[in-house]
Amino acid sequence: MNETHFRLVFEGLDKRAELRKIVIYLQKELGLSEDAIRNLLTAPPRVLWAVSNETEAVAIRGTLQHMGCRAYSEPIIINGGYPFAISEKHHRIMNQELSKILRVRANLALFLVHVTAKTPGAMLPSMMGPFTEKIGAQFRESDTVIGVDDSHLIVLGFSTDKEGVHHLDNKTHRAVKQLLGNNVHVSTGFSLFPQEGRNLLKLIQLAEQQRKINESAGETFTTPEAAQDTATATIEVESGNPDHSLQQCFSKARGKIFQRLLHLDPETLWLGLSHLPEIEQREFLGRLPFDSPLCLPLEQRINTQSPSIADETAEHHFEAIVHQMELEEGLDGRKDMQESISSKLNRVEALPTLPSIASHIFKIASNPNSSAEDLTRVIMNDPPLTSKLLKIVNSAFYGFPQKIGTVKQVVVILGTEEIMDLSFGLAAARVFQFKPVNGLCNPKALWRHSLATALITQNLCQKFQEYQKLGAFTAGLLHDFGKIFLMENFAEPYGQLYLDAAEKDLPLVELEEEKLGLNHAVIGESLASNWNLPDALIKAIAFHHRPLSAPEHGELAALVGLADYLHCRAAANEGASDNTRLLVPPITYGHWSILTKLFNGLDNTVLDELAKDAEAILEQNQELFAMLS
Repeated sequence: MNETHFRLVFEGLDKRAELRKIVIYLQKELGLSEDAIRNLLTAPPRVLWAVSNETEAVAIRGTLQHMGCRAYSEPIIINGGYPFAISEKHHRIMNQELSKILRVRANLALFLVHVTAKTPGAMLPSMMGPFTEKIGAQFRESDTVIGVDDSHLIVLGFSTDKEGVHHLDNKTHRAVKQLLGNNVHVSTGFSLFPQEGRNLLKLIQLAEQQRKINESAGETFTTPEAAQDTATATIEVESGNPDHSLQQCFSKARGKIFQRLLHLDPETLWLGLSHLPEIEQREFLGRLPFDSPLCLPLEQRINTQSPSIADETAEHHFEAIVHQMELEEGLDGRKDMQESISSKLNRVEALPTLPSIASHIFKIASNPNSSAEDLTRVIMNDPPLTSKLLKIVNSAFYGFPQKIGTVKQVVVILGTEEIMDLSFGLAAARVFQFKPVNGLCNPKALWRHSLATALITQNLCQKFQEYQKLGAFTAGLLHDFGKIFLMENFAEPYGQLYLDAAEKDLPLVELEEEKLGLNHAVIGESLASNWNLPDALIKAIAFHHRPLSAPEHGELAALVGLADYLHCRAAANEGASDNTRLLVPPITYGHWSILTKLFNGLDNTVLDELAKDAEAILEQNQELFAMLS
C-alpha cells in the first residue's frame, strides 16, 4: 500500500542566514552528522529530511526559513516495494510516460542509475535540480531524465529495445563521468516496458534487482539473460539448494502446474518461497484461492520471514515441477502465441475502435465545463442508446415507482455522474456485436454476463460512492472485453482453451497464461489504454483477477472481480444453456484481503448472501436482459 509522507529539500541560504544556529538545529533537532551538514550547505539542492505528515514538514520548514534557510516540502510515496522514496510529482510523470508508450505501441527502457563517490567522504552534487538538467541535455528529446533523490537517477528511453539498451547504458555512464569526473562509481540496471512489467513498481523493482547484481559484479554491463543467471547462482550459493529455477517456478507457474503447487504442504512451499523477494512471495500468496488451507500458514511465514529447513524430498518436488514447466513450454508454443497476439495488439488497424457515441460522451465527461444539458443532448441524438438507458432506469434494478419517460428526467433523478457511467458503458458495449464462434461463449451470453456483472458491481458499490464515481458500471460492463479480441482473432486456440478449462475444472485465466502467454485482462488493459479510458477503468479491467497486484484502484478491481464471480456462480445455478460456457472465476486471497476491508465481517456466510443477492438481481431483471439482448 502506498503511503504519502513529506520530505524537505534544502535549496540554499539567504544573506541573513544565521549559520551557527542552523548547524546547531540540524545537529540537535534533526540529528544530522557533520559530513551531512557540510554536504547539505555547500552543494544544494539536497534532500534534508523526511517526515510522516505535512504539519511537521511545514513546522520544520518554518523554523529553517526563520533562520535564513530556503527549503521546500513535497509529498513523497513510500512503498514497501520501492527501493527508495519517490516524489508524487515524479511518480505521476513516469506513469504518464508509460501511458504514452501504450498508446503509440512502442517500447521503453526504464534505466535506474545509482551514483556514489569512490573516495570516502568525497562530496558529489545531488542528482536532483541543476544536475538533472545538465545530464538530461546529453540525451534525446524523446528520453525523460528524472533526478529521484541525491544519488538516484531514472532515465526513460523512448522506443528502446534490448539492443538499444546497451547504447543507453554506455551513454549514461559516459554522461555522468563527463560531468563528475572518474572519481565516481556508477551502477545501473534496467527493465523493459511492457515486456517485463506493466506497472511502474514492477519495472523499478526489476531494474534495482539487476543494478545490485551489476554492482556486485563491478561496472560491467549485464544483459537480462545474464542477470537472471547471476541471480539464480546467488540463490544457489545462499541457500545451498540445487533448485536454481525457484523464481521461475513460482512466478510463471500457471494452469495444471500452478494446481500442482497448490497440492504441496506449506513447509514444502515455504522452502521454495523463502528464497524469493518478499514482494514476489506476496504476489504468489495473492494468487491462491481465498479458501485454500495454504493461505494462513504462508502468510504467517511471509510476515515473520521464518527460516526454511532443507528437505531433499521437497527439492525433488521443485525439480520435477520445473522440468514439467520446461517440457510443456516447448510443446505448447506459448511464446509463439504470445508474440502473435502481441503483434496484433500492436497494430492499430487490428484493434476495435471506441464507438463514436461513447467517444462523444467521454469527451463531455473529460470536460470540466460541460453541463447536464450537453450530456442529455448527446444521448437523445442516439435513439438506440436512449432506448437502452430508459429500459435500465425503468427496470426492477432501480425500482422507481413511476415510469421515467425522458433522458432529462433520468439525469435529474440519478445525477450526471451515474448517467455518464451508464450511458458511456452502454455505448462502448457495442463492441459485443461480433459473430458467434463454435465452442465459445456466444455474443449474447457474454453480453448478458457483462451486463449482469455491471449491475452487480453497481449494486456492490452502493455503500462505496467513491468507487461508483470512478465508473463502476462501465468497469463491470467492459471487464471481459479482452475475450472479444481473442474470440475474433484467435478463435480456434481460444475455443480449445474454453473446452480444456471446463473439462479440467481449471480457471480460464490460468489456462490463458499457460497456453497464450497472457490473459484476457491484460489484453483488455491494452485495448482500454488504446481508447484512452480513465486510469481507474483501465486498472479495474486489467486487475479484476489479480487486484492485489494493481498499483492503484485495487479496490475497484476487487469489486469487479467479486461481481464477475457472483454472476458466474448465479448463472451456473440457473443452468441455462447460454451460460454453460461462463466458467466461474476464482476468488483469490488477493481479492479476499481487499474485500474483507470493505465488507465488515466478510466470511463464507456473507459471500453466500451476496451470491443470493446476485441471483435476485438476475431474477428481477429477466425482462431487462431480454430487452437489451
